[in-house]
Amino acid sequence: MVTSKKGNGSIPRKFTAILAMAVMPLSGIAYAVDATTGPNNVYIQQIGSSNSIVIEQVGGTNRVGGVTNSSSTTVDGTGITTLNPATPSASNYGTITGSTNTLAITQHGSNDSAQYNIQGANNSYTSTVTGNTNQTSLTIGDQNHASNNHNTVSETVSGDSNMIITNIVGSTNTLSTSLTGSGNQVTQNVTTSNANISDTTTGSYNIYNFQQTDAAGANGHGLVVATQGDYNSITTQQQGTNDTMVNINTNGSHNTITVRTSSATIAGPVTAIAR
Repeated sequence: MVTSKKGNGSIPRKFTAILAMAVMPLSGIAYAVDATTGPNNVYIQQIGSSNSIVIEQVGGTNRVGGVTNSSSTTVDGTGITTLNPATPSASNYGTITGSTNTLAITQHGSNDSAQYNIQGANNSYTSTVTGNTNQTSLTIGDQNHASNNHNTVSETVSGDSNMIITNIVGSTNTLSTSLTGSGNQVTQNVTTSNANISDTTTGSYNIYNFQQTDAAGANGHGLVVATQGDYNSITTQQQGTNDTMVNINTNGSHNTITVRTSSATIAGPVTAIAR
């Protein structure tokens, strides 16, 4: 187990992170670079072999981990999601279970949060956050789905007050999210075994809700979203036993788009809320 937190007394917090690195198993690498302000808590539990973990934090009140005790999430009538992440601690860490996982998190700014829970083998997760008050939360698998192989998630956030919540169960999933702007929110729920989501956004105060479920076909569900503008609201639901491909490209503001595809009646239909 690797822990890094704010130092006490005469011990600098950066030195505390170096001491934490010393207890990392030889099969993995972990380090945290903390600025002189804020807690900058980092807690990691690694079980398995051949894991590579790289964590860098610059700024104040950045946090990694905190998935053992669940965070609270609320959604208001306008579709705005509020995530209250649990604080990382020696009993509330990030967790990685399996082998040959690769995790890299870089956070620059203040009040950032990165929680994760990766299970299985050959997973790769990269998150780069720049700005203030950005939040990311990733879950791949749970105690009921322990084999989640070959997942690749890459998230890049540049701006302030952005949030990405990603829940994945399955294998061979590929997700890539890039946000440039402020106040954007992305929620991705992927439980199908073969999925692909690519989201590139330039703008502010956009809300996206993406869902891919069921077995799909041989190629799986695919989603490509490219938007430029502000106050857009996009909701997609891809369900059923057939391959579905959705491609959305918008340029402008205040667009409201709902897309549902399935080989049967949509389960739990959701409609985008106008911004």
